[in-house]
Amino acid sequence: MKKHSGFKNILFLLALVSLLAQTSMTASANQATSYTYAADEDKNWERTQDAYLPDKTVTELGLSTPEDLFIDEDNMLYIADTGNKRVIKYDITSGQVAGILESSELTGPRGVYVTENGDIYIADTGAKAVLIFDKDFNLLNKLTRPDAPIFADTNYEPKRVAVDGGGNVYLIGEGVYNGVIQLAKTGEFLGYFAVNDADLTFSQRLQQLLFTRDQLANLVDINPTVFANVFVDRDGIVYTATSGTHRNGMKKHSTNGGNMFKSDVWSFDNLTDVYVDGSGLIYACSASGYINIYSKNGEEIFEFGSYVTTVDIAGLFASLPSIAVDTEGNIWAVDGTKGYLQSFKPTEYARTVYTAMNLYEEGRYEEAMSKWNEVLKLNQMSVLAHNGVGKAYLHAEDYEASLEHFKVANNKEYYSQSFWEVRNEWIQKWLGLILGLVIGLLVLKKVVREIDKRKGGRLARAGERVRARSESLPVWKDILYALKTPRHPMDCYYEIRKYRQGSVFSAAVIYLLFFIDFMAYKTVKGFIYQTVKVENMDIGSIVLGFFALLGLFVICNYLVTSINDGDGTFKQIFMIPANGLMPAMIALLVVTCVSYVLTYNEAFLLTLVLLIGIVWSVITIFIGLQTVHDYTFGETVKSIVLTVVFMVIVAVIGIIISIMWNSLYTFLASVGKEMIQNVF
Repeated sequence: MKKHSGFKNILFLLALVSLLAQTSMTASANQATSYTYAADEDKNWERTQDAYLPDKTVTELGLSTPEDLFIDEDNMLYIADTGNKRVIKYDITSGQVAGILESSELTGPRGVYVTENGDIYIADTGAKAVLIFDKDFNLLNKLTRPDAPIFADTNYEPKRVAVDGGGNVYLIGEGVYNGVIQLAKTGEFLGYFAVNDADLTFSQRLQQLLFTRDQLANLVDINPTVFANVFVDRDGIVYTATSGTHRNGMKKHSTNGGNMFKSDVWSFDNLTDVYVDGSGLIYACSASGYINIYSKNGEEIFEFGSYVTTVDIAGLFASLPSIAVDTEGNIWAVDGTKGYLQSFKPTEYARTVYTAMNLYEEGRYEEAMSKWNEVLKLNQMSVLAHNGVGKAYLHAEDYEASLEHFKVANNKEYYSQSFWEVRNEWIQKWLGLILGLVIGLLVLKKVVREIDKRKGGRLARAGERVRARSESLPVWKDILYALKTPRHPMDCYYEIRKYRQGSVFSAAVIYLLFFIDFMAYKTVKGFIYQTVKVENMDIGSIVLGFFALLGLFVICNYLVTSINDGDGTFKQIFMIPANGLMPAMIALLVVTCVSYVLTYNEAFLLTLVLLIGIVWSVITIFIGLQTVHDYTFGETVKSIVLTVVFMVIVAVIGIIISIMWNSLYTFLASVGKEMIQNVF
């Protein structure tokens, strides 16, 4: 019995070892090895529920520096196995190799694309050609270097390839700055389909504006960023990925090559691939191992992944050159360094989000709202869900309800659309009553004046006495005088210079009122126009900066004009900006109040009001400096320039002193701690 039991134990151990060996080749996992992130209302990535979980890990294919993946409609995965000079056809469903495309023509296959009829296009850098095979791996054609004269100086080493329904071929060439190379199915050069913009530095932009053509010709060529990959979906829309930029690294192109995304699309600056599934979802991956999912409109949905080189962890990559998506929505990725395949399965949370998005696109708004509400049960602060519910309410014409969700999602564009409808309903309801009240008040005013005339004008005389008494109050009198200054700047500032109108205290009150007005403009505008949240503002720096600039201007202008024979006293210089700021103060107040009743389409009105107020104030202050100091126009400009230069010098000296003081304080504090520790 003991011998029989020992034999069974040996069999059990052998079976266990065999199982472990098989598991090391194709393994499944169901726990997240990286966090999932989604954009919050401020476009910052915040952690959310897991959207994808690592599923299958395939290690037995013997891949060597694989660079590209493609999945056809039969769930066949094609792998450009660059290091082994071959393309592998892998059956995702069965987990078996369905075929290996090997040919003497293949020397460096780096890109692969399969058309609907099964033709396999391979971008081969080593062969400097695009090789076309049929589904049985028979060579059909070889697209070598085009002979068009315009293409003569262009490097032709294809590394990525895509094909549209008409047979046009789109290539990413090694080191080609001119854009995506477009060929006809016969190999004829059709042109460059799309070109990236060159990222210019500030100095380069100045050179472009100021230099002549001959001067620009002598400069180093400014090349645009190079495309990293290209993809064509089944509708014939071309997508590209660009490495080297965070902004608009992933693009969706129109037929003329322009970018179809209305808003900027943000991504990692080392994108390597872009892929689009049957529902229009866009997937992009970066060399550092991250995968981003976007809607068909370029809205960020999810981000997950990480970068690791020292250990083997399912779902983490040493390098990530390519991804593809099967018909079930599973993402397949390949590690270009370690040579294994990794699939990711969408969670129920992700599937619910995608279902809600598809229902909305199909116009089934009530069903979409139901799905979005399911998402909100899982994540109350999901920006995607609040946007989805808000859009559903908008199409259902429940504008009040949509406003709440768009506000939570910080979606000002759609909030503006809903607000326009709410405002329109309010105007239709109350406009008649408001006009009636205004007309009634005007009629009442006229009737009262007529009655007062017949009674001897008692009410008019009483009003004059009240106004005269209010104008005799010191501060109020000076504020009224400041309101008069922008209309008659020369006369008012001459009276300040000659007859000492106004006071320092009244000017200080005006500055305080202007600061309150300015802070209200910065912090409490209407939702549509409040671009920065109060909690994200450095209020201390704003307060310090406001009063520091004011104080520096007054002191520096006094010192400069004292040297340059200016007649103004320190008191008068202190009062000049106070009287001149009235137009800007009124403009800020108007903009703050009116921002609650205007939509995005009417933003130009606020810009116009603010511009008029600021320009008016600048002109008034300029006239004030010229009048009080008894300067000519040129002398006034010179004094202002010297004042600004002096302010900059004082600010720089102050910063240097602050840095030195902080260093001294840190040194003394460390010495004190050492003395306390060693002595006591």
